[in-house]
This record gives sequence, structure tokens and C-alpha cells, in this order.
Amino acid sequence: MKRHAHFRVFASCAALALVLFGCAGLSRNITYYDPTTYKSLTDLKAEVIMVYESFAGESVDTLWMRSVRLKLAQMYEYEKGKGPGNAETTGQINIIRQMFDRHVDERKRYGMWEGVHLKNQIENISEAFDMAIETERFKNKSE
Repeated sequence: MKRHAHFRVFASCAALALVLFGCAGLSRNITYYDPTTYKSLTDLKAEVIMVYESFAGESVDTLWMRSVRLKLAQMYEYEKGKGPGNAETTGQINIIRQMFDRHVDERKRYGMWEGVHLKNQIENISEAFDMAIETERFKNKSE
């Protein structure tokens, strides 16, 4: 009978340890709302739209585009540094970076954007930003 009691205590401790370790592992995958990320995304969205609007003009401001590329790269590195639990936001920022690079290359190669094409490209990049912004907005807000 005594042996059975020790087994119960051992089994209870083992079960408790598994629950605690499982919860600890789970907490590494929970990401929290970051006001810095949210502000960076909303600010940069407005700037990228302004860059796109400038694509309707004759010349291209390459310094401005380089500045935006730098901001996107910095944002990507900031998000990546939060770890694997933040992979969704990191991936969305990477999509935005790739879209921006592709659109800039297209503008340089084929010339001015006009009418419907300009409107569509602004809508596309806006939706990509909105998805990243919504992802951040819906994260757990209590750390």
C-alpha cells in the first residue's frame, strides 16, 4: 500500500511538471502587441503611398526610395529579433518589402504610372500594410 502512495505522488509530480513545461514552451510562441511596430507600420504606410503617388511624375526620387527601403529593412530586423513567435508579422513585412522593391523596379523600367495602374498599385501595397497592421493590432495586449 505504501508503494502505491509513492507512485501516486510521483505520477502527480510528473504530470504537474509536464503541464508547467508545456505552458512555459507555449508562452514563447505568444506574441504581444508592440506599439512601436504599430506606429512604424502606420507611419511607413503613409510614406510609401506618397512615394507611389510620385510615380505619376517624370522623375524618380531615388534617395527617397532608398530611405524607404532602409526603413523597411530596419523594421524587418526589429520584428525578426522578437523571435519565432513573431514569424507572421516578420513574414508580412517581408512581403511588403518584396512588393515595394518589385514596384520600384517596375517604375524605373517602364516609366510613369498613370490612372488605373497607379490606383491599383497603391491599393495593393495599402492592403499589404493593412494586413500587417491588423495582425499587430489583434495581438495579445497584456504582457
